[in-house]
Amino acid sequence: MVGFDESRKMGELATSGASSNYKYTVTAMKRLIGLAFDDPVATREMQRLPLQFCRVPHADGVDSIGVQTSKDPDANDSATTVVPMEAVAGMMVRHMGTIVAQKIAQETNTSVEANMPQDWVLTIPSYYTDAQRRALLAGCAMVGLTGVQRLLHETTATALAYGIFKDLKKEFQADQPTHVLFLDMGASAYTVSLVAFEPGKLIVKSTTGDANLGGRDFDWMIVTWMANKFAEKFGAKLSGNPLDRPKTVLKLLAAAEKAKKTLSPQGVKEARINLEMLMDDLDFSITLTAAEYEQMCEPLLARLEAPIVQALAEGKLTAADLHSVEIVGGSTRIGCVKRALTGFLTNSGAGAAATELLSTTLNADEAVARGAALQSAILSPRFKVLPYDIHEFQAWPIQLRWDEDANDEAQGMEVDATTGAQPTNAVVMFDRGLSFPIVRRVTLKRNQGTFAVQAEYNEKALEYGLPASGNAIATFSVQAPISEEAKKIRVNVKQDIHGIIQLSSAQMVEEIADEEEPESSGAAPLKDGEEAAAPENKKKKVKKTNLVFTTTRPLDWTEAEIQKAYQAELAMALKDKLVQETSDKRNELESYIYDMRDKIGSESALGSFGTDAEKAAFITQNEAMENWLYEDGFDASKETYATKLKELQKLGSPMERRQAEQEGRPAAVSTLQQSLEKYQNWVNQEATDEAYAHITDDERQRVQSKCDEISAWMYDMLDQQGALPNHQDAVLTVFDLQAKNKDLIDTCGPVLRKPKPAAPKKEPEPAAQPEGEAKTADEVPPPEPMEGVEESEAKPAETMETD
Repeated sequence: MVGFDESRKMGELATSGASSNYKYTVTAMKRLIGLAFDDPVATREMQRLPLQFCRVPHADGVDSIGVQTSKDPDANDSATTVVPMEAVAGMMVRHMGTIVAQKIAQETNTSVEANMPQDWVLTIPSYYTDAQRRALLAGCAMVGLTGVQRLLHETTATALAYGIFKDLKKEFQADQPTHVLFLDMGASAYTVSLVAFEPGKLIVKSTTGDANLGGRDFDWMIVTWMANKFAEKFGAKLSGNPLDRPKTVLKLLAAAEKAKKTLSPQGVKEARINLEMLMDDLDFSITLTAAEYEQMCEPLLARLEAPIVQALAEGKLTAADLHSVEIVGGSTRIGCVKRALTGFLTNSGAGAAATELLSTTLNADEAVARGAALQSAILSPRFKVLPYDIHEFQAWPIQLRWDEDANDEAQGMEVDATTGAQPTNAVVMFDRGLSFPIVRRVTLKRNQGTFAVQAEYNEKALEYGLPASGNAIATFSVQAPISEEAKKIRVNVKQDIHGIIQLSSAQMVEEIADEEEPESSGAAPLKDGEEAAAPENKKKKVKKTNLVFTTTRPLDWTEAEIQKAYQAELAMALKDKLVQETSDKRNELESYIYDMRDKIGSESALGSFGTDAEKAAFITQNEAMENWLYEDGFDASKETYATKLKELQKLGSPMERRQAEQEGRPAAVSTLQQSLEKYQNWVNQEATDEAYAHITDDERQRVQSKCDEISAWMYDMLDQQGALPNHQDAVLTVFDLQAKNKDLIDTCGPVLRKPKPAAPKKEPEPAAQPEGEAKTADEVPPPEPMEGVEESEAKPAETMETD
C-alpha cells in the first residue's frame, strides 16, 4: 500500500490514512503492472479500487495504467501528477529495502543509504506474462534499483526454503525423489505447485492455480451478504455499484475481514458484526454464523480442487505418492479452506493420511521471502553458499511465428505433429514445463530481405488460464540481405533467468567450399593399366554473418521514459525527506513544550533552578508557543519550527543547565577525589619503595605540590558553591572538575610510570686455563659431581680423541 499525500506513506504507515485518503492510496499494484489500460483483466481489477486511474501513453499506441497523485480534481494536465503503476510497485520494493537498511543503520550507527541492499531476488506469481515481468523490472529501474538478480516464482521460492533446510537434515535420496505439493493462497491468487526434491536439487514438475481466487474473494462474499442484509433492514441503500460509496465499502471490507478471521479457528460458531454510522447515520449490527459463512463460500471452495487434480495429473502422480502437502499464505488459515483441501486429498487416494499430509512446516507469511533471500545468497558473489540446482517451470507455451515466404523451410526444431492446425510458419519454441534460462534456435531459408519474427503465447496457453488479450510478446525485425538464392537464417531466441523472451542473435549461415589443391609436380606417372584416382570431395566451410535486428514490444518502457520516472522519483524522495524532517522538528518542539510545562509549572526539581522572573517568563512564552503550534503554526516550515524551538530553549536552557550541573557535580568531585587519594598515598607510602628508587626528590615534590594545589582548589570551590542557591549559575562546574582531574593525571601519571634505567651489561670473564695448554673453543668442562657420590670419588671426564 502506497499513499500519496503531502508526502508518500508506504506499508504500515499508509494504513492510517487509507480510509480518508482512499482516492490516492494505491493497493493491488501487483495485479495491475504490465497490463494495458483497456485490458479486461485490468478493467476488472480497477473496478474494485476507488483510485484516480489515468492512462500512461506509450510510443506503440497502447496505454498502460497510472494513478493520479494531485488532490485538485479540476487541475489541468500540466498540473496533474500521474505516476505509472510500475513505479508504484518499485516504490514498494524500495521501501522494503529501506526497512532493512534502517535497522542495520541503527545497529551500526551508519547512514541508511549506505546499507541499502545491493542484490535483489523478487518473487512473482507464476501466471505473470512476459510484459508483467518486464514491467516489474522497469518499475525497479524507475526508483533506482538495478541489482535485480532474478524474478523467481513464488511457489519456487517456497519450495527452495523448504528444500534447503530439509536437505541439511539429509532427508532426501538421489534414487527416490521426494514429492511435495505446495498450496499457496494469499490475498488474490491460489497456486498449486508439485515439486520433486533430490539432494541439492529441486524440480518443479507442475504449477497450476486460479489467479482470481484468494482471501479477498472470501471477504467480498461477506460484504455482499452484509449489503443484502442491510438492504432488507433499511431498504435498497447499498444497491448499484458499491464503489459509488467507497467509504462505506471500505468499512464493510474491514468488518468482513475481521469476521473471516474470527470464524477461522476451529470451534468458533459465530461472529458479531457492529458498524456504527455505516451510511446515512444508520448503525448496522448483525451476527454471521459459521454455517452461513461456509455455505456462502461453497462456490469458492469448489474451485480449490481442479488445480490440485491438474497438478497431480501433469506430474503423473496420485495423492498417495506425496510425501507431504505444505500450505502457505495467509488465506490457508481459513477453517473451511483447510477442511475442503483435506477432503479433496482424501478423495484423491490419500486415505486416512490426508490430515497428516496437510502440513504447516513453513511459516505461512515468511516462506516466500525466505526462499527469495536464499536464492539471492546463492546467486550473489558476496556470499559463499553451497550450490542448489533449481529446475523452473514455464507456465505458458511460447511459439515463434514469421512472415511467410515461398522459400521458407524451418529446420532445427521439432513441430508438434499432434496439432493438425499448426501453421507452417510457426513453431513452439518454449513448451509448458520447460526450465529456464535456456536458448533455442530455429533456422529459416529466406531470400526476400528483411523479415519479422513474432514471439507469442501459443493457443494452448488459454487452456492453462492465460487471458485471451495477452498473447503478444515481442516482434523481432531481422535485416537480412536480398539475394536470388535462399539463404539460411539462424534465429537464436533466449528465455533469460527472469523468464523474459529475447532475441539473442540472428545469423546468416553460408557454406563455402575450399579451393582445390594444385597437383603436385612430383607425382609419379601412371603405369599401364592404372586409372587416375577420383578427386576427393571439396571440404566446406561455414561462414556466419551476424545480422542486425530490432525489437518492439507492447507496453515496453523506453530508457527515456524510465529516466523521466526516475527523476520524478528523486523529486518525490526529496519532498518526502523534507516533510519527514519538518514533522520531526515539529514533534521535537511539541515534546519540549509539554515536557518543560510539566517540569516548571509544577513543584518539580527543575523549578527550583530558576528565579521567579525566569519561571514566569518561560511559562508565558511556553503557553504562547503552544497556542501558536495548534493554530497558525500547524503547517509551518522546518526552519520556523527550529527558530521557535531555539527561542524557547533560550529561556529554559539556563535552568536545565543548572540542574544538570548539580546532578553531575557529585560524580565529578568523587572522580577527582579518587585521583587525589591515589597520588597522595603514593607520596606518603609507596614513594620510598625500592621499585621507585629511580624517581628523584624533585619529581616526588612535583607530585606532592600538584596534589596540594588541586586539593586546596577543590575544597575552596566546594565551599563557594555550597553557599549559592540553586537558581544561580554554578561557580564549580563539571567541566572545571574534569579539567582539574586531567591536569592532575597529566602531571603525576608520568612520574609514577617512569621506567627504571636499564642495568649495564657485564662482559663474561674468560675461564682460567692451566699453564702450557692452549684454549680450544670446543673444550668441554668437567661434569658436576654426581649426587650421593663424594667429591673425591667423582672422576674427571676423559678426553675423546677423534681422527
